[in-house]
Amino acid sequence: MDVFSWIAKNLHPKPCTSTEFFYEDVASQSGFGLPVIYQPFDANDRGHWRDRGAMLDFLYSTGGEGQTLLDFGPGDGWPSLIVAPSAHEVVGVDGSRRRIDVCTENARRLGVRNVRFLYAQPGTSLPFLDEVFDGAMAASSVEQTPDPQATLRELHRILRRGGRLRIFYESLSAYRDGREREFELDEITLHTCWLTIYDRHIEKEYAAIVRLKLALSRPDALAKLSDDGRTLAWGKLTVDLLEELRSRILEAKACRLTHPSGGTLTAWLREIGFRQVESTHSGAWFAGQLFDELPAAVRPRTIQEVDDLLRPLVKVVIQMPAPIHTPFGADPMITAVK
Repeated sequence: MDVFSWIAKNLHPKPCTSTEFFYEDVASQSGFGLPVIYQPFDANDRGHWRDRGAMLDFLYSTGGEGQTLLDFGPGDGWPSLIVAPSAHEVVGVDGSRRRIDVCTENARRLGVRNVRFLYAQPGTSLPFLDEVFDGAMAASSVEQTPDPQATLRELHRILRRGGRLRIFYESLSAYRDGREREFELDEITLHTCWLTIYDRHIEKEYAAIVRLKLALSRPDALAKLSDDGRTLAWGKLTVDLLEELRSRILEAKACRLTHPSGGTLTAWLREIGFRQVESTHSGAWFAGQLFDELPAAVRPRTIQEVDDLLRPLVKVVIQMPAPIHTPFGADPMITAVK
């Protein structure tokens, strides 16, 4: 018996949506790490360059400045809050009430007034009339819904004729060759932690995920689940260990997510009625590559200078076709035009 079978038989985990599973439990989906939203922009930080590249990607892929945009699954308010200064209006919609509260508070704190956030129960229709948005952004969010294909139909419905949808998606092929099954530990309190276990089925395009709340500190759990006290080791997660920990398991829940590949997404989008669908290179990926190529002495120093450098280049990059199956880290994205 493997660990997943043991958990199903002995713990009967509660089936959950991804909202119940992940997003209602965290104060910040990003760990308070987002530049501009949580941290001052740092022109010497590669990740901050990638973030600006991603912002410009979503802005221009969805039609450019002055548009009315939907952010599907904004998390902490990304990319809504950083795109909003260049848009006419941005509306974020999320299936987590806590995420809506966090986004709304972040908008208030940052003084962004042309953005609002609305709750929609996962798996239901979006709370909008037909054809009301010029563009829609979906950053790693379509695959978090109970029915990704139905979600894409809703995004098609709310777009105006000629409206553009930009999707960043997580393809499970990135986990091939050794990462199909893995786990992570996240601290809840000083005396409790989450053990999250992933079982990714790449060819079938879905991931089964189990989360166990342990009455153990994260360091104590890590000591049992690593060889060196620092690095998690899959081989340490055994049925025998779960039997040993059984009395310390306070809660068990499970989630199954469909992760459509780029090929599947492309086929669905065409079937739904988008008249143009293409996979292109990512502004975030390009910005990171440019950061690596520029010597520190000649890199721009301010957020405005970085944006001025990236703006015309990202406009070109997001029109460059990219293979649907790209190496891990290349960040393929899809644009669909209604």
